[in-house]
Amino acid sequence: MKKLKEYVKDNWIKYVKITFVIVWMIIVFIFSSQAGEDSSDTSSGFIRNIITFFNRSLSQERIEYIIDIVEPFVRKLAHYTIYAIGGFLIYNALEKKNVKKALLIGILYAVSDEIHQVFVPERAGRIFDVCIDSLGVLTGIYVYKFINFCYLKFKS
Repeated sequence: MKKLKEYVKDNWIKYVKITFVIVWMIIVFIFSSQAGEDSSDTSSGFIRNIITFFNRSLSQERIEYIIDIVEPFVRKLAHYTIYAIGGFLIYNALEKKNVKKALLIGILYAVSDEIHQVFVPERAGRIFDVCIDSLGVLTGIYVYKFINFCYLKFKS
């Protein structure tokens, strides 16, 4: 029992990093489990809040027009951003930093996410979304590497 306590004490940060990845995966799964209409309502509600925050004088008709134009871009940006966060977390969780391994894990999760969406009402799995997600993962990995580079550069 003492060895187990020492092992956990010496490796607790590794478990925290892995926990962050798992929590990220659960959040993605929850969003992907929303029916198509619910997912669209979430996106359009977000856009509506942004629009009304910056311009309260727009008519409801004009707001809906803007939402119709902007929503597809916001949805793809959300894919990209959430997977960039995932790429950052996955790369951070790897003991031996390996871009290919982190990217593979992120892409496999993106593929599994799109397959999952095939079984969700009013949703579909899209290869284009896997590409956007993969680009997000790669961005997250390189953001991590850049931050680490800056940290090490300014630390010394």
